[in-house]
Amino acid sequence: MQTYGKYKLREAFEILSARNFTNKLAIRDADFLRIKGNVKYDEGYQEDIYPTDGHDSEVMMLSVNTLEDMLSVIVDPQSQNAFEESLGESFKDRLLKLAYIIGCLRLANKKFSLGLSFKPARQDGNRLKFKRFICERNFTIDSTQMIHIVTEYSKNRDIDVSPKELIKSKLDEVLDQNHDCLEVINGHDIAEISCYLASVGIRSKNHTFQHPDYLEEALALSFDREKFRKTQLFEKINNWQEKNQIAGLFSL
Repeated sequence: MQTYGKYKLREAFEILSARNFTNKLAIRDADFLRIKGNVKYDEGYQEDIYPTDGHDSEVMMLSVNTLEDMLSVIVDPQSQNAFEESLGESFKDRLLKLAYIIGCLRLANKKFSLGLSFKPARQDGNRLKFKRFICERNFTIDSTQMIHIVTEYSKNRDIDVSPKELIKSKLDEVLDQNHDCLEVINGHDIAEISCYLASVGIRSKNHTFQHPDYLEEALALSFDREKFRKTQLFEKINNWQEKNQIAGLFSL
């Protein structure tokens, strides 16, 4: 059952516990759970609620080479090699660097209540345009421009947006803390940036890169049983299965 959010997940888990269901487990996106300095994180947490490796499921997929396998199928290898040579690093490494900067802005917003929004105000509203702050010549992010674009995008949302100078100061503070990249970046940013790098950098016309939702679907399709078995999440669920003597939860 999908609960659409960690708070509803906990509520459903508690209802099952109250009704004496014993063989139950839940999976949640880690979000910023394991970020350095998070006093709410309890490494010895006893309930069978297991967070994803990394920030969320898409980031967990990145950790087991899902992106590389997907690109090998839908991208021209010569075009990808040429792009990576111009960058001086791999597609994935540049993707992680860009996603980390945006992820740190999200973390700063969460920690310091800066009033920023990263999602449309309505389900059918305009998405944040990443292309407006990622340079199409050298594929880097100007943090000042990023803050300007996100600040403008966040206005008229019935919440006060902090001054840009304060946002920049708090972003720099978070960047200086050198957090684990995979705990900061998130799947939505990964999808947006991957589409931009592939369509603008590699100049791919593949349908997958025409919308971030298509990219997320492609990553999920590439995340097969073998890859899942390499994750820490699989190990935790498998241990739960053995502890509760439940057979057949995972097929061979």
